[in-house]
Amino acid sequence: MRKAARVFSGLLLALLLGSAGCRALQEARQAQQAVAPRAQAEGADCACPTFDLHEKQLPDLVAFALTNRPSMRACRLAVEDARLALKEIDASAPLVSATPWTGLSLAGSAGYSAASAHAPLRDLSWNTEGSAAGALSLELLLYDFGRHAAQAREQGEKVVAAELALLDEGFTVFEEVTECFFTLLEKDALFEVALTNEIEFASHLQQAKEKLAAGEGLKYDVMRATYNYTDACEKRVNASNDVSNAGSEMLRVLGIVVSHGERDKVVWRLRNPLREMRRAFEPTTVTATQVFAVAYTNAPSMQVKRAYLRAASAAVDAARADLYPELSLRASLSWTDPLWYWSWGVEAVQSLFSGFRKTTALERATVALQQRDTELDVAEQDLSLEIALAVSERDNARNSFETAKASVLQARENLDMAHEQFRVGELDTVDFNTAVNDYTTALGNRVTAFYRGQIAESKLFALAGLEPRFAMGFVYEEDTK
Repeated sequence: MRKAARVFSGLLLALLLGSAGCRALQEARQAQQAVAPRAQAEGADCACPTFDLHEKQLPDLVAFALTNRPSMRACRLAVEDARLALKEIDASAPLVSATPWTGLSLAGSAGYSAASAHAPLRDLSWNTEGSAAGALSLELLLYDFGRHAAQAREQGEKVVAAELALLDEGFTVFEEVTECFFTLLEKDALFEVALTNEIEFASHLQQAKEKLAAGEGLKYDVMRATYNYTDACEKRVNASNDVSNAGSEMLRVLGIVVSHGERDKVVWRLRNPLREMRRAFEPTTVTATQVFAVAYTNAPSMQVKRAYLRAASAAVDAARADLYPELSLRASLSWTDPLWYWSWGVEAVQSLFSGFRKTTALERATVALQQRDTELDVAEQDLSLEIALAVSERDNARNSFETAKASVLQARENLDMAHEQFRVGELDTVDFNTAVNDYTTALGNRVTAFYRGQIAESKLFALAGLEPRFAMGFVYEEDTK
């Protein structure tokens, strides 16, 4: 019998050792080893993706961000976690279910014990006699009145919600990348505006000095022109800082560590950003009502809310089923040297009193269902407002762009006239300053209005949950120089 016990114990030990090399344990160890260096700040390398985005278009930048943004990886892991949670629930399915044998529980045990013969302490002997024992038990859940099915439906809807949240995050990334892309181009153009402003005032200062030296001007004009030039230099420096900040933000939304990237390797600078403007979307004419009609059923943000509402409804079914008992079948085979015996039984478990915990859980599940329904109403109102604002921004930007184009031409003519009038002494420095500011302001308004319109067009795709229709190209304006 001792030989049989050793064989049985050896088999159990082999089973345990075999389970130690299973795939799940290996993956867990690999995951721990991968994060170990980053868990310690000292000696850890910064996680920065390799990139080569020189002269890439906006769709390429969006695709890069969808792959490398940490928020996208987090959403993908959330989907995987939700699927594993559903798999865990399926593992406890009862016999009367779509997956009848996943709720099977099998356990085994083996052991050996020995003791000395009973004797007074002075006659106690170190010789022992022992026996081996083993057991194999089986437990199967027969029926649970629909609790498992409701829990599986709840978690299944949470899996759907996690997948839709991943899609929604993708649209958020698209919106952020697009907004930062056009903002960076706008800041580039505004830097050129500030540079133009500086050049105009530098020319005016030189002209004022020449007139003063020739006895045709006033010292006040030189002082005023010097102040205007200094102010223009400061605005140019501020505009340069705005370009740098916008470039850093662009790197961040792409998923690139700012200290490890360069703006010029991501979005190249245009030769003449005041004359040529980069376009990514064609003008649209859809109304807010039309966009909302599509977004109401298609927007991932709305679909996520509906999935959670269905999950809350399934949670109510699970809480209601928890009020009923569960039926299970148990069987066991035991061996104690030198005898074998087995037993079986059917068990029904029902709590007679649990301090109203189960009924309270049902009430809480009902309240949670109502909360999810209310959250859906709030999401509908928020979505409607965001769409209305985006359409209004698009229309406003389009009108402002047309107005600014005419203003640039008129302001350029006024500035040319101001140059000539100041040269012949018919215009003072204050009026010349006004002419320069009107011109540079019109240039800035034209650029800002155009890129505002592009950002608004991109938001409509994101809000409606539609695949963006890119139309990359350039919009050229009259040379204002």
